[in-house]
Amino acid sequence: MINFEEELQKYGLTAETYEQCLEDVSNKVLGKIDLDWSDIIDKYHLPIAKDTLRKASSQSIFGNVFVSEYFKNKSMSSSISDVEKAKSSYKSEQSINKDGTFTSDKLISIKEDELKNPVSLLKAHGFDIREWELVSARNNIWNVYSKQDGIQELYSSKIVVKPRTDISLGEIEEFYAELLTTYSSPIVKKYENKNGLMFELPIVDLHLGKFSTSDIVSAEYNTQIARDCFNKVIDTCISRLQGTNIERIIFPIGNDFFHYDAVASTTTGGTPQDTDVKHQTLFKNGVLLLIDGITKLSKELEAPIEVFCIQGNHDFLSSYHALMSLWCYFHDNENVYVNLGTSPRKYVQFGKCLLGFAHGDKEKKRIEKIMQVEAAEMWGNTVYREFHLGHLHSEQVTEDGGIIIRNLSSVTGTDAWHHNSGYVGAIRKCTCFLWDKENGLDSTFNVVIN
Repeated sequence: MINFEEELQKYGLTAETYEQCLEDVSNKVLGKIDLDWSDIIDKYHLPIAKDTLRKASSQSIFGNVFVSEYFKNKSMSSSISDVEKAKSSYKSEQSINKDGTFTSDKLISIKEDELKNPVSLLKAHGFDIREWELVSARNNIWNVYSKQDGIQELYSSKIVVKPRTDISLGEIEEFYAELLTTYSSPIVKKYENKNGLMFELPIVDLHLGKFSTSDIVSAEYNTQIARDCFNKVIDTCISRLQGTNIERIIFPIGNDFFHYDAVASTTTGGTPQDTDVKHQTLFKNGVLLLIDGITKLSKELEAPIEVFCIQGNHDFLSSYHALMSLWCYFHDNENVYVNLGTSPRKYVQFGKCLLGFAHGDKEKKRIEKIMQVEAAEMWGNTVYREFHLGHLHSEQVTEDGGIIIRNLSSVTGTDAWHHNSGYVGAIRKCTCFLWDKENGLDSTFNVVIN
């Protein structure tokens, strides 16, 4: 490839003086100027002989090959430079707004039919479509003239974006495609145990994805530790209940199973959280963790299992997405029933026992009066009634109007915010329950996290 600038410098010329010289040569040949060849050489201080210039020697910069390649290169580069010059002269702006959105104003190259495509606009502005979603857009045409290609259409584009709080359809499809290649839902003979106990396993407030280090809190916590805690609870319960006649298992998920709910690492309400993993990875690992746990519980305890979701204040969206994932995976398995109900509170009847479930962040003291209204028929057919709540990360038990209200302990570690606020000292454990149809609560046991 010819280095045109370097070749011109050998003759003491710039691009501008070279083109002026060529113009003089052309006018000399056409008889438009009264200059001798020597005059042109002297005018531009050319280090060549008169005949070299006159005959346009192929060995010089005045030969047809060089001149042709020079103007071909100039034409191509001028097209680029015209567009790039327009972009560089445009006053691009980026700013963060008070409501957490982000504004980008720049000149972009984009096809007209792509202006209505949010994905194309986000990419043109340099945003990762996995982490940002389009709020609004305004695009105005901005024409640029190119010597090579004529009029080039650019667009003055101003968009407002915000961190995504959901998972895209594409990501969901990608996740299920991978899931199908690595997992296969076991289809076994339906368990139909009679006159056994109901096992309740509420692993509340796991906060998968939370990150804290030992230099800030007493004990570090991260995604791997959270996984280990979850698996310890599952394995301990299976070992503890071997040989027990389990008629039914109920396994509520959610309750801040995930530490955050958005790709921007915020809770559902937008509060930033400390984490050690991206949301896409968090969600995927969380669903696989639940699949493994549900499969082991049902298989090893030889009992049907019911799964439902109690959406928390940290994972309102992600926990339900996870529930939908479980339904897709287990819907052909007769031993696993995934309840897709969206009510913030769920109720389960087992003989004379009525259990209510809620996260507990919204209901507060009203929880004592809700069960009679929302589960009136079950209420009338039962004697033993309890409400099990998460959210507080510590054990509290009260009784009012014939209902026992249990705030359940959590296996999660302490993060910086709770540590700084003085929320320390709670025993990390999961409390498990065995229920008898006729006599109510048969027994409880704790899986303690040391």
